[in-house]
Amino acid sequence: MTQGISKKACIDKNVVVGSYTIIEDDVTIGTGTTIGSHVVIHNGSVIGKNNRIFSGVHIGVEPQDYHFKGEYSRCVIGDNNTIREYSTLSRATGKDRKTLIGDNNFIMTYVHIAHNDSIGSNVVIASGTQVGGYVTIGDHANLGGLTGIHQFSRVGAYAMLGAKSYLNQDLLPCLLAQGNRVRLYSVNTRGLDRAGFEDQEIEAIKGLYRPLLQANIGLEKWQAGFSQAPVRDTLKEDIIGFINRSKRGILLRTAVGRQ
Repeated sequence: MTQGISKKACIDKNVVVGSYTIIEDDVTIGTGTTIGSHVVIHNGSVIGKNNRIFSGVHIGVEPQDYHFKGEYSRCVIGDNNTIREYSTLSRATGKDRKTLIGDNNFIMTYVHIAHNDSIGSNVVIASGTQVGGYVTIGDHANLGGLTGIHQFSRVGAYAMLGAKSYLNQDLLPCLLAQGNRVRLYSVNTRGLDRAGFEDQEIEAIKGLYRPLLQANIGLEKWQAGFSQAPVRDTLKEDIIGFINRSKRGILLRTAVGRQ
């Protein structure tokens, strides 16, 4: 098909589609989703329930990747996401591979999410952010506007990357970083508060990270003090697992005079 909505697409009867939108054959869209005008949803796209997709968005575009050879892959989006104008979300490189977007995310205007990315849930990605291939973004992370993230880099859960930053390593969970190139500043206290963490636990997380932020000590020496920190075990396990899975290295560079 060259235009319009394919009769082969699996679209729930409660989906609302704006004018001049193109939906190709191999597309699934769940109930309650609304789609604006001039949207293109390409083959391989799976979209869940109650999403809001605004004008000019392209979902399931072919990867901008020399390794992509036209193989079958997908872009899978969960429920209750907001995807604002002119954002582009790629499908994956590699046969049967997926680009994954979770639930309750707010993806603002002109955001690019590249092939094989994994975006968690309750994530905010501000306007103009460019997310390279094979990037992982944890739940409740916040990416400021005009940010660039290098391929294979990761942003931990509850972390925040400030506007106009460039990240080419892994940002640990719960931390705030900003700059080009990026530097650590502090624990993301506001983000933790918004996510429902109690004041006592936020202070414990600040205590956990303080040696790393103040002294810039090595990761092994820093992890040796984990057992003494009054932080929930699941968070400690998440941090250790995050470090062990790193491919590009953990961001340790700190801003002078900050903690």
